[in-house]
Amino acid sequence: MNFYKLDYTIEKVQQNNLSREQKILLELAGKTIEKAEAKILWEKILDHKWYVSERLKRDIGFRAAAIDYIENFYEPTGNSKQNRTRVPQNVLSPLTLVA
Repeated sequence: MNFYKLDYTIEKVQQNNLSREQKILLELAGKTIEKAEAKILWEKILDHKWYVSERLKRDIGFRAAAIDYIENFYEPTGNSKQNRTRVPQNVLSPLTLVA
């Protein structure tokens, strides 16, 4: 909840510039995703929804598929420093430290 009118106005203006995919993913993920990445993520969530629905033999719905995919499989493709320095978990195993 925004207590300042200017913050509320800025947020509303930014939401008006978002694509349909970005708006829905913002609601589900709680963060703004770039337009190109949102389109890719949207397709991956639809594939994930189909796969999980087939495995469970029932429709799980887009919201459940999106939350499951974002929490368990999604890795941002942006060029941020955090994404570049991320080390896979298996690289940190004790066996790799023994030379």
